[in-house]
Amino acid sequence: MSATRPRPRRLVNGVIEDVDASVLKLGPEFDTKQVSHDGEEIPLIALNLSEVRLLMMAAMRQRKRETNGQSGGYDEMEQDDMDEEELLSSNQIVRKTQEYLSVFARFRDEDTVSAVEHILKTPENADLHPFEIAQLGSLSCEDAEEAKTLIPSLANKKSDQELQALLDSLRRYG
Repeated sequence: MSATRPRPRRLVNGVIEDVDASVLKLGPEFDTKQVSHDGEEIPLIALNLSEVRLLMMAAMRQRKRETNGQSGGYDEMEQDDMDEEELLSSNQIVRKTQEYLSVFARFRDEDTVSAVEHILKTPENADLHPFEIAQLGSLSCEDAEEAKTLIPSLANKKSDQELQALLDSLRRYG
């Protein structure tokens, strides 16, 4: 038996491609140098679970407004009046996804999600890949060792003290 662990492999366009999160080899979807059809460079956006939850709820509210024949922009009172269960009752896949997000999303409201994003995107964290930022925003790591185990690519970017300070800052919001 081999002493090295086999790496996951994926089939992309008929070619087998190695995937290794420890060196941020995540496949073409996570390439930070994506180019659009018209040649424009597109920045990679990776969302944490809390951001996905907020976007899904906003999309469902918009769909409900459109279904009910309402027009206009974002209305804070309207948002509060719509029950999460009511918004999700029409589609089982959406409901199951939202149930998952309700359990695992760390941050609940827009202000908190925004504050967390601000922390993760400060100049001190400019060396972090969007995937790492999304993972730090999604996972609830207790200490630097756990974070480096779950997100191995952090090992070469942050000292234990720097990473622990970042985790402590995030914990204040969640």
